[in-house]
Amino acid sequence: MHPLTLATLASTLALASAACNDYTLINARGTGELQGESIGFRTMIDQVLAAVPNGSIYNVVYPAAPDITQQTTSIGSSDIARFIQTGLSSCPQQRYVLLGYSQGATVVNRALQAFPPTSRQGQAISAVVQIGNPYHLPDRRGNVDDMCGTSTAGASGALLATSDYEVPEGWYGTGRVRDICYEGDGVCMGFDAGNVFSGSHLFYGFSQSVADCGSGFIVEKLG
Repeated sequence: MHPLTLATLASTLALASAACNDYTLINARGTGELQGESIGFRTMIDQVLAAVPNGSIYNVVYPAAPDITQQTTSIGSSDIARFIQTGLSSCPQQRYVLLGYSQGATVVNRALQAFPPTSRQGQAISAVVQIGNPYHLPDRRGNVDDMCGTSTAGASGALLATSDYEVPEGWYGTGRVRDICYEGDGVCMGFDAGNVFSGSHLFYGFSQSVADCGSGFIVEKLG
């Protein structure tokens, strides 16, 4: 091979390596939120990026529209799968953190169903943080409330009985999942007379304790 060609190849590989981040936060927004960063995770994301250098954000591309057929969540989970698979090809050492809010939590759940923890893609996922998960499973490792306690750990999500879109059991055993359910949030607790009119499902992005609970977990898993 010509020396100039070798030099060009080396330069190209160096540039590709420099373009890789140590980790990427993959953010799946909730129903009705505009394409971009979810308000539910904004503070949490800022805290992680400040604490752990060389990170980036990817906002899942999907409609986030009301849809009982779950077509929108299928689009989102496919986008996550594509992003991770492409990333592993170009940046094989890069790690990923999955963040899902409300419908976005379902998107993340479905992505995890495609990636067992022991798969190449699964091993690249360092942490998963859910907020307002409609498929919240009761009494699982990683279940916490908005104060990072356990008051909502035994709750069953409002959509849990409707389909099988929950986090796969194998993922809970890894210790890489944190599922935050705000006290009074009927979406992750199941609706009843006491919470049907509660606004708790909208509080996540305005709670410093939620941000600290999630960011602390992520920083630990990336460490």
